[in-house]
Amino acid sequence: MGARLIGLIVAGVLLAAGCEQITSASEPEAEAEQLPEIVPNLPEVPTLPPPPFPTTYEDESYSVYGLRQRPSKVLDVDLGVTGYIVEIYEPPACKLRKKEECPKVAAPHMFIADTADQTDRAEQLLVVGYADNQEQLQRARRGRKTTTIAGEVVVPKDLAVGNRVRVKGHFTLISSGGFNTSNGLLEYGSHETLAKGSAK
Repeated sequence: MGARLIGLIVAGVLLAAGCEQITSASEPEAEAEQLPEIVPNLPEVPTLPPPPFPTTYEDESYSVYGLRQRPSKVLDVDLGVTGYIVEIYEPPACKLRKKEECPKVAAPHMFIADTADQTDRAEQLLVVGYADNQEQLQRARRGRKTTTIAGEVVVPKDLAVGNRVRVKGHFTLISSGGFNTSNGLLEYGSHETLAKGSAK
């Protein structure tokens, strides 16, 4: 029995040595391979041109450009906008005796822009609510103090194309008088003429 036990021990040792050799033979040493250095090839950072107009002026009024850059911040907010009057609505002339036969006249409105010669309607800001009708404007231009029907606004008498003005009002998409535009309009509260220009 002792010889048998010794034989089993010797067989176990040989078997263990054989397994160790098989294991080590089946796992060759891995060599680390160094990849070539990667050099990024990116385009140059583009130089962006400066904005055409400041977003706001020193008096904290917006430019038309600045107003359009921050629609979510300024929508339904009372604010001031500085710009040039580029167009004032004038009703079509009508020589018919009965007013009912004349084309329908729109409520007074005007457009301001960052430059006096801006003709692109997308770069202009619609201003409404400074008068309810043309008769109010005519009375104001004759020197009579006139207010809108609600009495909230004194009808201005010195609006003229080419003037640089600071208009204060409420920036919104739909005015109380029914005007609406997707890029916003200013419902007039008051204005100050900063410089007079020559009417076109």
